[in-house]
Amino acid sequence: MRSDISMYTTLKDEELIQLVQTGDESAFTELMSRYSPRIWKVIIANSRQRRDAEEILMDVWKSVWENISGLRSVESFGGWLHRIAYNACKRYYASLHHSTDEMPYSYTDLTDHIDQDAVARFWETELHDAVREAVHHLPDKVRSVAVLYYLELWSVNEIHAELGLAIGTIKTKLRQTRELLRKEFGVELERGGTMSTKQEKSKHIQPKIKVIGVGGAGGNAVKRMIEEGSTDIEFYTVNTDQQALDKHREATPVQIGANATQGLGCGANPEIGRRAAEEDREKLQSIVSDTDIVFVIAGMGGGTGAGAAPVIASLVQEQGALAVGVVTCPFNFEGQRRAEQAKRALQELRENADSVVVISNQRLLDSIEKKQKLPMTIREAFHLSDEMLRRGVEKSISEFHSSTLSRDT
Repeated sequence: MRSDISMYTTLKDEELIQLVQTGDESAFTELMSRYSPRIWKVIIANSRQRRDAEEILMDVWKSVWENISGLRSVESFGGWLHRIAYNACKRYYASLHHSTDEMPYSYTDLTDHIDQDAVARFWETELHDAVREAVHHLPDKVRSVAVLYYLELWSVNEIHAELGLAIGTIKTKLRQTRELLRKEFGVELERGGTMSTKQEKSKHIQPKIKVIGVGGAGGNAVKRMIEEGSTDIEFYTVNTDQQALDKHREATPVQIGANATQGLGCGANPEIGRRAAEEDREKLQSIVSDTDIVFVIAGMGGGTGAGAAPVIASLVQEQGALAVGVVTCPFNFEGQRRAEQAKRALQELRENADSVVVISNQRLLDSIEKKQKLPMTIREAFHLSDEMLRRGVEKSISEFHSSTLSRDT
């Protein structure tokens, strides 16, 4: 093994890869520094949150180190690495290992922990989807090269190694592709599925926002938002309990699970809440359609919120909209069973939403009582929890509007 790390910087990629195949760790470090920027775009495009992408990047390089000795052709390393990155993203969200840490309880810090890239990624995804569709409808003679170059971000040399086409032929096909895409969009296409155009910059889109309060806590937060005069938002309350819905007529009430619950509550059983949501899946699909961003707000310790919120978030994503969960976890006095239910429900929600803000009721309570040096009643504690839900959602919506205005100016 070489001891002078600087010697590796002068090596060609092929030489570096061959050294890594023999177990040279210093060569592997240099290889990571060269290729990480290339595959980062692939990982970001297939990740829900930036912190997920950072974990996935480490998973990718771990997989490379463990499997590179079996790579038969060093010339195909680029394409092989891209496939590992894409598959690592899929495996990451199919597993349960990614973080379930709760958000801080301080209101000042609360929404700062929403993935700040989520909104920007939403707009980029919309644009990327349009480009992806256009690329897949290109003529056969250029499509395979265009897919690798524009959608999977392969380099010309990597395409040459993968398809066996001459570099000149690849460049000719890409030139033809650019001409076709300019004609399709009337714009210049940039790498990674983004476009720059005066038309795009001047185009102003008013985002459509919906807030769905699920269960008792979610319904209370929606009621408070309406009372505070929130505008340009469609409000819904979702519950199995018809009497609870009757208390929040200011929003559009949506009853679910009439057969599963006979119009009553879920008895703090998330499984019943999930079955209720599945029973009225089409009804829920209709309320999350035709929108840009949906805030799903709920308490994670009960039945309806814990069971139905993840289902609703998944339906939002199926519609191509941005799903943001704003939820609470139980107070200590609510018992261990509710705490365990909340942990499982939160994990499921994280897997089905683009971003999740978690309010720890107990941490919030401890913080307030410490400042006031007085205990709070149970009624006051739940009132405070509902208020924090409302504030979390309103701060998030404000940030979304700010991001949209920045994008359009």
